[in-house]
Amino acid sequence: MLPIQSMRLQSHPEKPTRESLRIADIGALSTMGLVLAYAVFEWGGALRIDQYHYLLVLCLLAVVLSLARPRHQWAPLPGRVVRWTLALLPVYILMQVVPLPVYLVRVLSPARTAAMPPAALIGRPANFVPLSVSPIATFQFFLLVCGYVIIFLLVRELTWRFADNRWLAMWPIVAIGALEAGLGLSQNFGRGVDQLRWGTYVNHNHYAGFLEMALPFAVVYPVALWRRTRSRGHSAVTPALGACGVWALAGLMFAAIVFSFSRMGFFATLASLFVMGALALGTRQLSWAARSRKRQTATVGLVAALVLAGFVFLPPDKLIARFVQLVSTDPTGEGRAQLWAETIPLIRAYPVFGCGLGGYETAFLRFKVSSPLVTDDFAHNDYLQLLAELGLVGFAIVAALAFFVVRTAVRKAVGSRDPGARYLAVACAGALAAILVHSLADFNFYIPANAMLLAWVAGMSAGLGNGLFPTGD
Repeated sequence: MLPIQSMRLQSHPEKPTRESLRIADIGALSTMGLVLAYAVFEWGGALRIDQYHYLLVLCLLAVVLSLARPRHQWAPLPGRVVRWTLALLPVYILMQVVPLPVYLVRVLSPARTAAMPPAALIGRPANFVPLSVSPIATFQFFLLVCGYVIIFLLVRELTWRFADNRWLAMWPIVAIGALEAGLGLSQNFGRGVDQLRWGTYVNHNHYAGFLEMALPFAVVYPVALWRRTRSRGHSAVTPALGACGVWALAGLMFAAIVFSFSRMGFFATLASLFVMGALALGTRQLSWAARSRKRQTATVGLVAALVLAGFVFLPPDKLIARFVQLVSTDPTGEGRAQLWAETIPLIRAYPVFGCGLGGYETAFLRFKVSSPLVTDDFAHNDYLQLLAELGLVGFAIVAALAFFVVRTAVRKAVGSRDPGARYLAVACAGALAAILVHSLADFNFYIPANAMLLAWVAGMSAGLGNGLFPTGD
């Protein structure tokens, strides 16, 4: 019986309590927060030389934690689909770099061999060639994806280990977001509208993309704090002051998004607020809404009306002018619709295995018609670019992982009886909704700092899902 009991303990380890939090867990969270801050403050992690620094730290952190903790103290394994997608994604990207026999590549990706230079130009015919049209760029993204997987797994582990203190995992996000927001606003109001800056980011859309993922946690945490204080009968003065302070940070981040003048950033933020409001107020967990389906529908409608009013009355004149410009003089969205249309033939040319992650710029040259003298390294639509670079096989892996992460957040937000877990799931769902909407017209997935934050939020969501799905899901 002892081996069987041991196996059961390893399959369903007991969650750590508040008193059992170890210094190592707080140290790991702090280290990851510093890594994220380093990437954010170094131009969003866009500089390649800086990427090796934080990738090395993440690898060392993962190794140290793996060796320092016995297996039975780790969180339960995620569902089967999550396990397989996390393992297959980096392997699949690495497969795009590995040289394969030319005859095999001709079968797997005919467009790849057609794009090869004639043998007379390279001296002798190549016997092996990778699926990627830009192997160096693909290998660089392979390293980044490995880093994102490490962040996902470590944050998932820490979220599970924190148990009643799950909100600890969001503090690095809120702190970095508040610093970025304060820096951006001080730059804008200090320099004037003609000399706009966006924190440590080069592009205002990516600046807004980071803040829109951090904002939901600053919005929802005070609500969770108030509910927890009321349920335990503690004094409400100190928590109320703390809640007001965090809401002030939320207001700072929202103002920074508005004055970034990013149209899609503003729209995605409002979409995030709608998702959070609908999940928090329109579910059966709220006693008033649980009494009837009509009240739930009315609550969701009220949230939608408030968000719509925010869209009408909150944007400043310059942001309104940018929306007017989009409708009147620039109906194609700054040439993005044309770019998207020209990306479709690229997807058709590399339908199954893609042109290689990071190979869009190289492969797109053959299909570019408009503005031939302008080089486009991004499709300004993450979904189209991932489909072009990963093909149907790789895109299906990413889509499956994203689906299960979002499903976990929504299910926990709707059905969890633990208020702390439910409100954290609401915040995770809002952050995921924001970046998924924003990525329809931008390339936030390709900005390392934003992708790291997305992996962080996904890890928190997956950490909340422990016990929600069986191991074989």
